[in-house]
Amino acid sequence: MKRVIIVAGDKSGDLYGGFLSKKLREKCSSLEIISFGGDNLFKYSHYQIINLVNYSTIGLFEIVFYIKKFINLLKKTVEEIEKIKPDLIILIDFPDFNLRLAKILNKKFPLFYYVSPQVWAWRKKRINLIKKYIDRMIVVFEFEKEFYEKEKVDVFYFGHPLLEIVKKINPQVKEIISFLPGSRKNEIKRHLPVMEKAKKILEKELKGYSFRIIRPPHIEEEFYKNLKTTMNIVEHNYSLLEESKFIIASSGTTTLEVALLEVPFLIIYRVNPLTWFILKKLVKTNFIGMVNILASKKIVEELLQKKACPEKIAQLTLNYLKDEKKYSQLKENLKEIKTLLSPHNATENLANFIIDYLSS
Repeated sequence: MKRVIIVAGDKSGDLYGGFLSKKLREKCSSLEIISFGGDNLFKYSHYQIINLVNYSTIGLFEIVFYIKKFINLLKKTVEEIEKIKPDLIILIDFPDFNLRLAKILNKKFPLFYYVSPQVWAWRKKRINLIKKYIDRMIVVFEFEKEFYEKEKVDVFYFGHPLLEIVKKINPQVKEIISFLPGSRKNEIKRHLPVMEKAKKILEKELKGYSFRIIRPPHIEEEFYKNLKTTMNIVEHNYSLLEESKFIIASSGTTTLEVALLEVPFLIIYRVNPLTWFILKKLVKTNFIGMVNILASKKIVEELLQKKACPEKIAQLTLNYLKDEKKYSQLKENLKEIKTLLSPHNATENLANFIIDYLSS
């Protein structure tokens, strides 16, 4: 029996990892899959050692507070992997953890990296770790394949898994504004108060509209209530996103999900001021939202740091909702994203690739 370990510490990585694990088990019932991830990986793996999603954080400055826990987690993961002695390890995104893990394991086991760190945008020196410790890089954006080929990395591109995961059902659009403050607690703490104030401005202008927070399943409802939100809180699903008239979202994978559902939205993002000061010097892209990066132009408005203020969020939202032509144009522009993430069946083809690799 072949053993595969999948390691994912972000919500999006757990989503892709769970879907990949499901496909692998469908195609090869004798394959044993052990995970270090979240609820999706737990559901589709034979067993899970650690729920890493519970420990995920964000930001250069913020991680300092978790450094001891981070080191212990890394040590525990290495110990468990060495006991299992897998035939293959698949690391998904989560680069601060996964690249350190790859370095410590030091080629003891075959390593695939699925969903590349954004070395093309910042911290390009990580490419040296990838060259040294990763056997195959599997990317989810076509431009990343070109980047890695120039760097002489063994890279493969099968398309983006969200094309298989996100399905439009075309429900009736309701007069609802949905807020997505993030998938990590420290993101939510930073974004929710701003969103709450924006909501208060919007409800004065948008009579008849309702406002809600869409929460990821791994963040408990009580957490939002403790932050004194006045909005209704619902658990994430695509039909709730799709029936929204407009969405205000924290930057991240969820913005690609919203784009694929063709729901008009805007992106906000705030980090610790020290983190922002460092990022401004390091990041080499014109945009933060992947929708805009993929299109090489601004499709969706981005409000970052001080610009992500209640007044500006409310103003831009109203600009779209009170101008039908502007609103329709944004919906039309979002249709481009699907073609930029093709081909379809990325996870299916990746699963075949992995099984072929294990067989050989």
